[in-house]
Parts: sequence; C-alpha cells; structure tokens
Amino acid sequence: MKSVNPQNGFFGIALSGGDYTKDLQTRITGTGVELMGARQHMIIAARAAGVQCFDTVYTNLDDMEGFRNEVESIHLMGFDGKSIINPRQISIVHEIFTPTKKDIIFAEKVVKEIDDKKAKGIGVFTVDGKMIDIAFYDGAIRTIYMAKASGVYKGDL
Repeated sequence: MKSVNPQNGFFGIALSGGDYTKDLQTRITGTGVELMGARQHMIIAARAAGVQCFDTVYTNLDDMEGFRNEVESIHLMGFDGKSIINPRQISIVHEIFTPTKKDIIFAEKVVKEIDDKKAKGIGVFTVDGKMIDIAFYDGAIRTIYMAKASGVYKGDL
C-alpha cells in the first residue's frame, strides 16, 4: 500500500453515513456496527490510492461522549479525520488527532533509527524496548506530518 502524506495535495475520500445506511436500508444506530464494513473498506481503498480518508458526521449533538468514542475508534482504525457538523465537535477531533509529545518523540526516534540502521544494513532493532523494522517507518512519518499539520511539531524532520 502507498503511504499517505497529508501534504501531497490530494484531499482524499470521505464516507457519507447517511447515504450509505439509506442504500443498505438500515439506519444509524449509534453503535457504529452499520458502518463498520464501509469504514474498513474505505480505509483500505484510501491507503491503496495513497489518499486521505475521512469519516462521516456524527449527528447526535446531545451525545458528545458518544461522539468522542466514535472519533477515538475511527482514529484507531486509521482515518485521517472526522467530518463535523457543529463547532462543538472541533476541539474533540483536534485533541484526538493531534499527536502527543510522547508520540512525536517516539516517531522521531523511529525515523532516525531506521535511517541509521538501514545505512548499516540492520533491518530489525529496538526503540524504547519495542521491536522496530521498516514497516514502522511510514507510521512514524505520518505522525510527524500530523504533528506538523496540527502546528505542534518543532523538530527538524
């Protein structure tokens, strides 16, 4: 699969949960089960195309805890962001999608170590006690890109 660089100029694709559930003759339940298949396929398609992937809106504005849970889930699935319909949702999306200082430090270590070890012909090694190989490179780069896009990256990568 191609790696996703949010700075590549391509917006990507977004899921429309309302249209999707209408076509499947089901409804939004709040559990996410009705969107699970579409979400998984969208992520796979977006990654194969090398574009960003955004999740559908969350329409229950009286359930901010449910919104937070959904944003956390889609973040873990690999989505690049969440479509929103109300300004109250912005801060939650920013909080969840902005890499933490710990995430950024680890990503920098991974990128630097992979670059260093690759030049020495070493393919597998540890960073902070975790086994690392080239498969972790794109994820670390993505963390750096997301940190830059969020305005929290002060490093030199």
